[in-house]
Amino acid sequence: MEIYVIFGLPGAGKTFVGRLMQKHFGFYAYEGDQDMPDSLKQAIEKQEVVSDTLRDAFFDDLINQVKKLRSEHDKLVVTQVFIKEKYRERFLQAFPHAKFVLVASSANVREARLMKQKTWQLDLSYWRKMAEIFENPQIEHSVITNNNDGEEEVKEQLQLLLM
Repeated sequence: MEIYVIFGLPGAGKTFVGRLMQKHFGFYAYEGDQDMPDSLKQAIEKQEVVSDTLRDAFFDDLINQVKKLRSEHDKLVVTQVFIKEKYRERFLQAFPHAKFVLVASSANVREARLMKQKTWQLDLSYWRKMAEIFENPQIEHSVITNNNDGEEEVKEQLQLLLM
């Protein structure tokens, strides 16, 4: 059983990397946001500060969903911001063999992507606040750099990572 967690700032390309893992490497890709509770979605849409209470409930649900998916798929990739280290650690407690991969992109690239995406129509100031509170990972992790358009460069990095 393989579980990879693709995490990083909004706009870095986490979902893109997860989809490449599905397309080229046989993983089932699960985007954590797809099961985000309405209360958390509403807080983000209103550009409010998201409380740890909302995040705690979300990550409990995320872990339960991954437990279900793990029983159905031998190769699973989970994409999610994982903005705080405590949630990364909580996930690792539930799945000790999970491998974390940080998707890194420059601020200019992330912001340009965020302004084009359709899922969340938020001000750049809100995205920048998220970047400010994103905790640098202390857990063991790999890094994929995603500053260019197209899949070839990221695919090459994934090939090395998955060897």
